[in-house]
This record gives sequence, structure tokens and C-alpha cells, in this order.
Amino acid sequence: MKETGAYFKIKQPRWNFAKVGGLREVKERLEEMVVLPLKYPETFRKANLAPPSGVLLWGPPGGGKTVLAEACAYEAGVNYIAVKAIEIIGEPEEITAMYDKALELAPCVVFINEVDALAPKRGASSLWAVGITRDAPVRIASEEVTVIFYENLDRVAERWDVITIGGTYRPDVLDDQARKKGRLERRVYVPAPSYEDRLEIFKIHLRNTPLNEDVSLEELARLTEYYVGADIRGLVREATVIAIREQGANFKGVAMRHFLEAMKRVPPYLSPEAAKKYEETLKAECDHCYLF
Repeated sequence: MKETGAYFKIKQPRWNFAKVGGLREVKERLEEMVVLPLKYPETFRKANLAPPSGVLLWGPPGGGKTVLAEACAYEAGVNYIAVKAIEIIGEPEEITAMYDKALELAPCVVFINEVDALAPKRGASSLWAVGITRDAPVRIASEEVTVIFYENLDRVAERWDVITIGGTYRPDVLDDQARKKGRLERRVYVPAPSYEDRLEIFKIHLRNTPLNEDVSLEELARLTEYYVGADIRGLVREATVIAIREQGANFKGVAMRHFLEAMKRVPPYLSPEAAKKYEETLKAECDHCYLF
């Protein structure tokens, strides 16, 4: 038996927006929806502008949803609670305890990763073809647990100092009731990084790494289409390890050939088919989901 509160984490945010490469529009949306309301609550009250009670971040796995949520708390200077839905679905009392703690620590950001496992769509087959991306969660919450989750979202909905961020890479299996007014009412798409985003991510992760003169970050960004942020971090680590293994104590830097060798070990998570499916889903989303 675990003590109450053992399934969610109260964390000191360490990520900020500057550490998250690219995703300029996503960061701007989150600043408007999460950071500014928590940072300047009296200003929003003066303007009679209520912030959204919850935001759904959706997009490919490894694209930065988790670090973006943490960065929101960092930028706002508020407390941060994080939980993986898959770890809490069997402990419904923990959901209530988590929101009790969020209210106690308010202002606070609550991040629920893979929230679709906690609020799954019932009795409907997935619109996403098997093999395009990972399947729906192996474990999903019972209807009773989902109801408890909704009850807690609803009880903090009137508060301006607790904002829930849910993350999912499977928007098609998320219950529509989770996105109603007062719950995860705003949706922000976190896309696979563009060329410019990938270039910025490489610059961030290689800023303290010795590089040979033949390394072109522009060429690396061009070669890594369909790589998400987590893939690029893994690629940088792998290339560095290959260089260290080759040079040992005489390590002087990472060469372009080390990155090319690392790409054989670290393929892109996304396929062209998966990327296309995410873009099709984005087009199907209503425009107003981004409005404050």
C-alpha cells in the first residue's frame, strides 16, 4: 500500500520556454492561456477575463508536451503537480487527493500525461489505423474513475488559480466530455518540429558539445525530417557516445560522421503516414479551439 499522494508528484519546475526548442506559436498560446492568467490574476479580474480551466496539448509522442506543461509553471512562478494517467487510474482516491493538494498549493498547474487513459471514449473504435502510431492505452480507467476525474475538474473549474493541462498523442480516443466547457476546454496542437524548430533544438542540445568543423547544424536539421524533440536529444547523445568510444581519453569533438552513424541507431519516431494523420486531425479541429 502506498501513502496518499504517492501517485502524483509535486515538482520544482526546471524547464522554461527558452529551453524548449522551436514551437513558437505553441508557447505563445500557452503564455496567453496559462502563464499570464496565473502570473497576473488581478489584471485578468480587472479586465473581467476568465482564463480557461484546462488545456489539452495533443500531438506526436516526444514532441515536448510534458516539458511545455512544466515550463508553463516555471514561467508563471507557480507550483506544479504532474501525474501519469496510467499510474493513477487504479487509485481513484488519488485523483481527489491530487486536486485537494492543488487547491492547497494554488496557484498551481496540474499536468496529466496521456490523459486519454483517464477519460477514454467508450464503445468506439479508433479512427487511427494500427501501425500509424502507438495503439490506444492497454489500460483505461473504469467509468466510475472517469466520473471522479470529471467531478474534480468541475470543482476547480470556478477557480482562477488552478489550471489543468492534459497531454495526449491520441486525441481520437479521448472522451468528448473531457473537452467540454470548464474542463480541458482549449486545445493546442504540438506539431512535429519544422526545419527551423529542429535547427533550434540542435543548437540548444549542442551548445556545450565540442563539434568538428565539418558539422553542419543546418544539414542535420535537413536530414532529420520526422524527428521529434525526444528523437533529436537521443541522436545527440548517441553521436556523442560514438565519438567518445572512438577517441577515448583523446576526445576532442563530435564529427558529422558520428551523427550519420547515430541516425542508423535512432530512427525518427514519426512516419510520413503518422505526420499526415496528425495534420488531417488538425484540419478537422474547429478554429475557435485556439481562442482565449
